[in-house]
Amino acid sequence: MAKSQTASVDEHRERLMQQRQEIMDLYNADVRAGQASTDEGTDDIVDRANNSYNRELMFSLSDNERTHLLAIDAALERLEAGTYGTCANCNREIGEKRLEAVPWARFCINCQELVEQGMLEVSGN
Repeated sequence: MAKSQTASVDEHRERLMQQRQEIMDLYNADVRAGQASTDEGTDDIVDRANNSYNRELMFSLSDNERTHLLAIDAALERLEAGTYGTCANCNREIGEKRLEAVPWARFCINCQELVEQGMLEVSGN
């Protein structure tokens, strides 16, 4: 691997690790907020409904964060395996600009478009 490729891989690894930490920080904040919002001492039905809605919102955000975290972890595994930057479908190189924008990308832009159109089945990470 050329020195510039190694530097690029190291930069992607650092960005992925940084994003992973940001998600973990958000998750931990969500957990703390969820634990803090309880219905105890709340007799007003509107307050209870509001608290319930807020908890549901936090859980759905956590679900999105979990999905993002899994994608980042899969990208880190691909880095370790030496397959990072290679499309999981067509095995072509994923463009550097795409990896800069979406460092956890599994597919090249063409295959990603097929995924979004439902023309390419995606399984696991």
